Amino acid sequence: MTDEKTYESVFVARQPILDTQNETWGYMMLFRDSEDADHAVFTDNSEATMSLVSSLPLCDTPRNGNTRFLIHFTPEAVVRGIPHAIPWDNTVIILEEIEDPDEALFVALGDLILDGYELALNNFEGKPGCERLGELADTLLIDVEGKDQADLEAIVTRAKRFGAPRLIAKRVENAEDLERARNTGFSLFHGFFFKRPQVESGRKINSAKATRLKLFEIIEKEEPNFDALAPAIEADVAISYRLLNFLNSANFSFATKVTSIKQAVVLTGWKPLRNWLRLIILTDLAPSEKTLELAYISAHRAKLFETAALGSGYEEDSDTLFIVGLFSLLDAMLDTPMKEITDHLPVDEEVKATLCGKKTRFTPWLNLTKAIEASNWDEVGERAAALNLLPGTVAVSYQHAFTWADAFFSSKPGKC
Repeated sequence: MTDEKTYESVFVARQPILDTQNETWGYMMLFRDSEDADHAVFTDNSEATMSLVSSLPLCDTPRNGNTRFLIHFTPEAVVRGIPHAIPWDNTVIILEEIEDPDEALFVALGDLILDGYELALNNFEGKPGCERLGELADTLLIDVEGKDQADLEAIVTRAKRFGAPRLIAKRVENAEDLERARNTGFSLFHGFFFKRPQVESGRKINSAKATRLKLFEIIEKEEPNFDALAPAIEADVAISYRLLNFLNSANFSFATKVTSIKQAVVLTGWKPLRNWLRLIILTDLAPSEKTLELAYISAHRAKLFETAALGSGYEEDSDTLFIVGLFSLLDAMLDTPMKEITDHLPVDEEVKATLCGKKTRFTPWLNLTKAIEASNWDEVGERAAALNLLPGTVAVSYQHAFTWADAFFSSKPGKC
């Protein structure tokens, strides 16, 4: 197996589906199913996907009785029983709304449903000939993009013929889409937090958040200032506790227990410590009622950018790219316009412009990660090529970013 094929297989996106309280109801697992999958080891794309998904470092994913994992399958994969290979509870099988499917599919679905799997129909519109699938489905995914209120109401009316299935609004990309979906009766949403929402009302950054940003000013100085850093961290009990808790977790193997911030700096090194502090500050900036998924995705973007930049001719920009990725979703996290947020950030003007949506030399990196998160692999290839990044570089960086983000969030209280 070549490196390119091995690396290509790690392109999997884990994206949350959120309820009306911005809590995570489940995860949409998106994967590559193109015709150039590795046939030398797997007999088809579905088997390759099952092997990959089962091996991803998902220990941080909440596995309580209410969390679903939604995974796309082809009818052929369902008939062959491939979903049985998934070791998770609460797996939801996603099928397209196809007309007049073979009887073998219904037999296979019946067996899976008896075993506890659920069925979701993707891009549901209530087409004739799809009624039997609709009757089996627990969940219907409805694409709201480009549909007005009347269109959505008509589709929801057709959905109600099958009882009361859950309705997920997919591709909710702005505040208007969200409001339209809620008015139509949707209670689950996918896509809203992965796009830059139009903020109709915001909140000011309070004094506690301003204090955290002052700490950020210290760690963003060109030259390390350990004398100023240690007191600034020690003055914040929450950050001190979380940093020491992280450094003493199983993710590290220090010979002695880390008991002070100065000791942490010596053992960890300035750059790694600075990146962890950046992430701690970011997660603390998010309102308590917000899901941590946005912080997780931001952390993943940051490490993806930094890792891909190293060894690809972007070494001098690697640290700046980390910041761009880390703060790329701050407006959604804080429900505050990005312009207002960047006024408080001690970053250079080009980074501020990038975060505010202006076209800069860092914009292609954000376009790359958005293509990956949307599982648009043709666009991923185009974006990577435009940045002169090898497919293997992007793939390895993507998986490494998963491991890095998982390590941080597994040390946070309340995570798995």
